[in-house]
Amino acid sequence: MTETLDSYVRSRAKALGLSNTELCRRAKLSRQTVHSLTQVGGKLPTLPTVVALARVLQVHPIRMLRLLFDAEPSPPIGAQGGSPRQDDQSAFVRDVSFPDGEMVLPGQRFVKTWEMQNVGKVAWTDRFMQCQDEQIVVYTRDGREVRVADNLLPSSTLIAVPPTAPGQTVQISIEFTAPQMPGTVVSYWKSVFADGTLCFPSARGLWVKVHVSTLATAAQEFR
Repeated sequence: MTETLDSYVRSRAKALGLSNTELCRRAKLSRQTVHSLTQVGGKLPTLPTVVALARVLQVHPIRMLRLLFDAEPSPPIGAQGGSPRQDDQSAFVRDVSFPDGEMVLPGQRFVKTWEMQNVGKVAWTDRFMQCQDEQIVVYTRDGREVRVADNLLPSSTLIAVPPTAPGQTVQISIEFTAPQMPGTVVSYWKSVFADGTLCFPSARGLWVKVHVSTLATAAQEFR
C-alpha cells in the first residue's frame, strides 16, 4: 500500500505518543486543517501547515513534501545496473562511512564514502559523480522565492571518479554539511560522462541518508 501524507502523519504521531488533539495543539493548527490531509483530491495543505506538522513530528519538511507530491524514490541497495552498452556495468559494494540512518549534528561536516566495483568490461575514465538533488522552493504572491528547507550541502556537486579498470573497486568520497533543522535528509548521486550524460541511465545511483538530531551528541560520547 502506498504511503500517503495522512498515513505518515498518523503513524508518526502514534510513534511519538501524540493524540490527534495534542498534535493539533502543539502545531497550533485546527483539527479541521489536520483532517483535511485525508481528503483525496482536495486542496493541498499550505506550506506553513506542513512546516508546523514537521516541527512537532520531528521530521524534515522535505520528507513530508515528497509524500505530498508523491515524489520520494525508494531505491534498493545493490547492483547499480548497466548502461546502453551492456559491457559497461557497475555494482554497489558497501557504505564505507555513514551508513543509512547514521545520526549527525545540525551543521556538522562529515565525509560520506561509498565503495563501487567495475563489473563490466569497459575501463572507467573521465567519469564523475553528479548530485541529483533539487531544491524545493515556493513563490510568494509578490514573486519572492522562498526556500522550503535546507537539505544536505555537498562541498561540490560534481566529483571525479578515479580511473577504474574492469574488476577493480573504487572508493568515492564527498564532504557534506548537515542542515540546521532536525530530520532525515537524503542526497542522490549518479555517474556521468564528461559531457554530462548519464553513464547508467536506468541505475538508481548512490545516496547518503542521515538523521540530523541533537541526540547525536550523546551517541558520539559513547563511541
